[in-house]
Amino acid sequence: MNKRNPDKNGIQKTTPAFLWISALFLPKILIGLGRSLAAIFTKFFFLQFQTVLFPKTRPVVNVDHPLDEKIPFDTSWVGLYNTFTVFWMQAAGWILKEFGIRAVPGVAQFVNDIARMYNAAGKVYGRCQSTTNRPGVSANFHFIVIHTFDPHLHCVPSLHVMVCAYVGYKVTELINIYAEDPSDYRAEAEWAYKNGLEIIESVLLVKQHSVNCIPAGYYMNSILFNDFKSDWADRFIDEMFVDDAKGISDVSEIQTHIRKFYDKFLDDYDKMGDRDKVLLEFLMNYKNSHGVEVV
Repeated sequence: MNKRNPDKNGIQKTTPAFLWISALFLPKILIGLGRSLAAIFTKFFFLQFQTVLFPKTRPVVNVDHPLDEKIPFDTSWVGLYNTFTVFWMQAAGWILKEFGIRAVPGVAQFVNDIARMYNAAGKVYGRCQSTTNRPGVSANFHFIVIHTFDPHLHCVPSLHVMVCAYVGYKVTELINIYAEDPSDYRAEAEWAYKNGLEIIESVLLVKQHSVNCIPAGYYMNSILFNDFKSDWADRFIDEMFVDDAKGISDVSEIQTHIRKFYDKFLDDYDKMGDRDKVLLEFLMNYKNSHGVEVV
């Protein structure tokens, strides 16, 4: 894993507690955080454990792809993978700390958008869940925790991808709105983007997702947030694994696959006009096109 600059930027110095304590005095943000917590528990955890307890509740599709075998399993990235919740809380908290009361509307939108992403993904999960083959818990202690709390049934779309890509661009957007001179915050904007991108890369390196999950996440954000589609989706796709190939022999092949399916999902959406149906049809047709089992 790349070693980060020891001189931490403002986001890294902000603890998640700052956001939560501040929210106690800021109803708009507190309500948004409450919605986010509700969405996390009902759309991510509840639906998965419902299927664990009642396996016939909904179909589950394995979305592994042959390209996944070209990505090495690297346990050193699991620590970063596990920081994605802290990441969005730090970022939202820093915006509030740095720009004060005038940033409350932007931070409230930020935390409400977290709920929005979980709810949108949950509409797909509630009708068809997805999984991949992942390493056993013996890899290290982190994986014991992951396997205990994550039944691994919510791969398409990836919430890691959705949330981290959102933070990666939203920090820059809010800096541009609230900063007198956005260039003063170049370190924070660039770190938010790079850290978000590395967490997205980590989901493949720790085998929690397939290459199929990445374009699905970018697609969902592109439908939910027009500014992500117009200004950021291409950058996230084009820069995956570019700075550090991380042991992948042919990065361009991974990028081409992600680009192909991202474009396909958008084209299908233009034809269908139904955001969720695009991914549901992809999942339900995956058995026929790749010979995987639907259980």
